[in-house]
Amino acid sequence: MPSPLTDWYDALAAGDLATAAQSLTEDTVLHVPGRSSNTGTYTGRDAVVGFVAHAAEVTGGTLALTVHRVLDDGEWGVALCTYTATRPDREQSLENNLAHVARLRDGRIAESWLHSRDQYAVDEFWGAAAQEVAS
Repeated sequence: MPSPLTDWYDALAAGDLATAAQSLTEDTVLHVPGRSSNTGTYTGRDAVVGFVAHAAEVTGGTLALTVHRVLDDGEWGVALCTYTATRPDREQSLENNLAHVARLRDGRIAESWLHSRDQYAVDEFWGAAAQEVAS
């Protein structure tokens, strides 16, 4: 039986959010670190899927994930990933290595923590666009 993390990322890669949602418990919780507009705790299947949908929308569909390895012992799982994205309102693209740590329950993702290689770059990319200062 594949890991729910593998199912999650396979469905995301296929653009199938409904199938991805089935990898999550109804009361799933996602913890997103940092100091940007997408930082916070997302509680519930709809909120977590909404987080992903919003990221895809903001990046104009350029968000791409590569999963390098999934480790899963049935209670805990870790997905080692790289994601890339561009934004129409940014000159700088983002390439980030990510460790997605998950507590599993009943074969689904119950709680997750995202850990980025460079949180400063992630915050800059997802944060509000820089405003021009009037002179």
